[in-house]
Amino acid sequence: MKILKNKKNDFTNILITGCGSGLGKSSAIALAKLGYHVFASVEFMQEIEDFQKIIILENLNIDVFCLNILDKNARKMISNFDIDILVCNAAIGNSGSVAEFSVDDVRKVFDTNVFAHLECIQIALEDMICKKKAGRIIILSSLVGRIPMPFLSPYCASKFALDCFGICLRQEMKLLNKLKRY
Repeated sequence: MKILKNKKNDFTNILITGCGSGLGKSSAIALAKLGYHVFASVEFMQEIEDFQKIIILENLNIDVFCLNILDKNARKMISNFDIDILVCNAAIGNSGSVAEFSVDDVRKVFDTNVFAHLECIQIALEDMICKKKAGRIIILSSLVGRIPMPFLSPYCASKFALDCFGICLRQEMKLLNKLKRY
């Protein structure tokens, strides 16, 4: 794993969404073991207890807390942390045939996988820009965002959209930095 540092080589604070299980949880633990301070958000309270056992057992610098990224007020708490890196990891999937699945179900996937993360990114960027410090936004997409699979189109489409926003954001930040706008 490549070690992440900001330009000043300061102690790095990392906020990761979707740490209740899987890649988010594994990443939080691995980064904490490398010496980073990790803010690990989970969706459900019961996920905190299991995570706390690991934190205590391995003496890790992880603050685990509930953050429902679908809740606009909850997302605002991101600005309470002095984060250098935001990792957009939380996601849900939905399957079925395009001919049959509910558009409301697709909307839920996009709300979670795309729109909530866009707002999280904007909150984190605003803080990074206001504090005039370097930072990173890491967006976890999926191969199926580039190579769609039948019967997974809501998830695939949401990951494609998120990937596109990430590419645009990177290009925009490069241009704005050249213009010394940020």
